[in-house]
Amino acid sequence: MLRNGELKRLRPLLLFFLGYTLLFLAWVKTFFYTLPLLLGLLVAGAVQPVIRFLDEKWRWHHTASTLAATGAALGLLLAGVIFLGAAAVRETAGFLSRVAQGDLPDFSPPVTRFLQGVRDFLQELDLDLLLQNREKILEWVQGSLGLVLSCLSAVLGVLTSLPTLLTLVLVTGCAAFFFARDMWKLKAGLRGLCSDRAAGCLKSAARSSTGAGRRCLLSYLLLTFITFCQACIILAILDVDYPFTISLVTAAADVLPVLGPGLVFAPLAVYQLLLGEYAKALGLLIGWGVITLVRQVAEPRLVAATVKVHPLTMLAGVYFSLVAGSLWVLLYVLGLCQLYAAFRENGALPSLLPPAEDTKARDL
Repeated sequence: MLRNGELKRLRPLLLFFLGYTLLFLAWVKTFFYTLPLLLGLLVAGAVQPVIRFLDEKWRWHHTASTLAATGAALGLLLAGVIFLGAAAVRETAGFLSRVAQGDLPDFSPPVTRFLQGVRDFLQELDLDLLLQNREKILEWVQGSLGLVLSCLSAVLGVLTSLPTLLTLVLVTGCAAFFFARDMWKLKAGLRGLCSDRAAGCLKSAARSSTGAGRRCLLSYLLLTFITFCQACIILAILDVDYPFTISLVTAAADVLPVLGPGLVFAPLAVYQLLLGEYAKALGLLIGWGVITLVRQVAEPRLVAATVKVHPLTMLAGVYFSLVAGSLWVLLYVLGLCQLYAAFRENGALPSLLPPAEDTKARDL
């Protein structure tokens, strides 16, 4: 049991945990409704340095500088999304067309002989148990396929809903402009809702934050972009089919610790081995090593100065997310740790361990 003094010391930590959990649950429940407002707020926060530059250096009117900065940012963002989406859709459509026509490469002769031997071996086994449960297996497969098709139909329904997409873009653009123009009013209003001590803690946490702010986001975006470019170059050199789509998946997988690009490059190398493309398989493994090496060298320089969360936190978040089958769990754990590190650094929240025990732990 904890001592009374420890309970009093950890009371702010408990209140922070409960408040963060409630806010996160509210955000998840209203995500699709507040998505354009959230995107607009992120864009508005990102373009604030540009707006200040136009206001102070070029002496533009604040509304004009806000309109120019947000318009340029939204234009670049929309152009990037359209370009990436069009390229990914084109390659995916080409792959599905090849699958429908059966125009897929054959396995190499050694692999074909091995698979033939496996098939002959299975034919000699007693498959009565499999035949008896054939209907149940077919029902399970059909149910799984139905679930996958339902998910795909829902996603395609949203993506192909032109009025919804146009409304999303319009509301996001308007929200970004108004948030960016009145950012100082929003900050003043939020500051007025808090006491002087709480406002000081929030301001100090925002300035000394080690990962919850813009620097962390930009650092990880840059690392992801570097991984995407490396994957594109490697796949183009090796003449692997669908390099653009595979590079996008690789960049997304690079967020995961330990696994990273290997989650894509390792199965792809095995597939090339089955096709008899030994040089491509070796090239993919070497490329995987190069991407991992660049990530290991670049990440400490770009992120270590802004993020002080233990790598075990990321691994635990990924594990919890996989067990729960939800990406929201990963976002919850990472956000909780990032904000706690920020508030603990400026003294707004206590450490989990008392100072004496913390010192002993470091000595060990």
